[in-house]
Formats: sequence, structure tokens, C-alpha cells
Amino acid sequence: MLDLMSFNFEVKIAGRHITLKKYTKTNQFNFTVKNPPSTTKRGESDKNRENFIKSIIRARKKVFDIIACNINCIPDYHGNIQRPKFWTLTFAENVTDLKTANAEFTKFNKRLSYYLYGVNKNVLKYICIPEFQKRGAVHFHVLYFNLPFIEQKEFSKIWGLGFTFVESVNKKEEIEDFAKYVAKYINKENSKGEDNYEIYLEKGLLNQKRYFVSRGLNKPDIFKLNIDKELYESFIAMLRDFHVTSHEYENEFIGKVEINNYEIENKSIKDMIINAINTIYKIMKSVYNKSVKVRYRDVEKMIDADTYYSIEAVMHKARIYYEKRQGVVV
Repeated sequence: MLDLMSFNFEVKIAGRHITLKKYTKTNQFNFTVKNPPSTTKRGESDKNRENFIKSIIRARKKVFDIIACNINCIPDYHGNIQRPKFWTLTFAENVTDLKTANAEFTKFNKRLSYYLYGVNKNVLKYICIPEFQKRGAVHFHVLYFNLPFIEQKEFSKIWGLGFTFVESVNKKEEIEDFAKYVAKYINKENSKGEDNYEIYLEKGLLNQKRYFVSRGLNKPDIFKLNIDKELYESFIAMLRDFHVTSHEYENEFIGKVEINNYEIENKSIKDMIINAINTIYKIMKSVYNKSVKVRYRDVEKMIDADTYYSIEAVMHKARIYYEKRQGVVV
């Protein structure tokens, strides 16, 4: 039998960024529905351009999360934290095949790793965005998370296939700056103002992923829970001091969705939030093959001793926040 647990609340933790997403409708996970066969071949939908733009939006969000999770926190081969570095690699020849270009990029990172550390494997961590020009040529925009300083002349020599240049993203301090700078290359138009949709359509790459990453990068933690209104308001109260933005949207499939975004630098506070979430998971998993909504009083009763002492203070603070907002505590 399937464990059909449901969720109406989602928490995403990407580096210092935390997003709370509350659904008015209850959704199921660990459950799939077999869709009827489509009469339209993949890539031949009359909504191709619309779908292409939606895929760009999704890719930009994922790029932001990847950068938030990995910037200034991945050590190099010797264990040192390096400043991120943003490089562009071009081909002198008119390389138009993405598989060929990707293979050359993979070999280049192995050569670069050998030059830096004398190892016969790639040890560099990066996110790479391929960009096409209308004439078909491909080049790469790469954000390296753990690349030490290297002279451009040496970097270009190791690449050996065309021009390279490093951009001024090194001077930027905020994660948002890095993410926006990198994500601008995932757009409706390329850097020369040419229509990316037409380029990808002509090359048969509408379903091609807009970026690729090295192995071993950190990923955002995503938790899906089923909680009552009181517990949700406790989360909101607990994070009130770290609130950045809020917005809502609604559609016929998932109903109304409320989104709150936060920034938290303090690791101990993030650990407390994760402990609280894990406690709720324990309760949800205690009921097999059945949806269960977790109530605030359930959390108080079912916390084990170790977990209790690690989150008692923050949950108590949340209750005080909540009650003050409700006018219960004078």
C-alpha cells in the first residue's frame, strides 16, 4: 500500500533564504496519476512559446536557489573558501552542436583541475549556462564556486578553443547580485537581443535544460507538511523579524497560495526551524496510509527530550509573538 500523506504547507531553505508557502487546498504526494496519452508530439504544441517562457521562469528560480545554497561555502581542493568567479568561454570555430560543446567543457575542467591541483579528475564546482547566437555558435557562461585565482592568460591557454574573459561579478557582495547576474543569460533574448525561442526551435532544443551543474553541489531543502492554522501562524510569528517579501497567487488546480520570504543568517535559528519541521514529520509518519493534519498541541506532546530542548525556546517565543498579535498577552 502507498503512504498517501498530504500537505498544505511547504518550507524551502536555500542558504540564508527561507520560503514558506501555504496552500488553501490540501495536496497529495507519494501519489501519481496516469495521464491519458497525448495526441500532440513533444515540442509540437501550439503553446510552444508560452511553455518556453514558463521554462525560463522555472530555470531562473532554480538557478537562484543553487547559487544561494553554494556561494561562499564550498571549499576548494585544499579546503579553502574562494570568492565566486564568473567566466565566459567562447569557441573560435563555429561550434553549433551542444553535445560537442559540453564534451569540450567537461574535458577543459579536468585539464584546469590538473593544472591547479595535479589531479586527474574535475574537482571544480560550478553552474554553467550555455548561450546560442543566431548563427548557431554556442558559448558558456560559468559561475565557479571554488575556483582559486588564476591569470586570464593561463585560463585561456588551458581552454585553448577560443576567447575567455572574466566579468566583474567578483566585486558583488550579495547573493541576489550573483543570481541576477547569472540568470540574465536565461532569458527570452540572448545577450545580442536575438530571440532565444526561435534559436532553440531551429536547433530542436526547446526541451533542453537551460543550465547544467557540476556534481556534488548543495541543493535546497524542501519540506512538505500538513499543519493547522495555529501552527502555521506560529511559524509566521517565529520568523516575523526576518521577513522580506510576501505575495499571493491563485489558480483552479491548487487554489490560493500565500508565499512569505525570509532571510536568516543565524545558523542556530535555521537549525531550530529544521528541528521543528522534523518533529512534525515524525507525527505525520506515525499514521500509515492516512492523511493527518498536525496541530500545534500535537507538536508539544510528541516531541522527544532531545528535540524538545533544542526547539522549546523558539516555539515558546513563537507562541508569545502569536498571542501578543492576537491581544491575548498584555
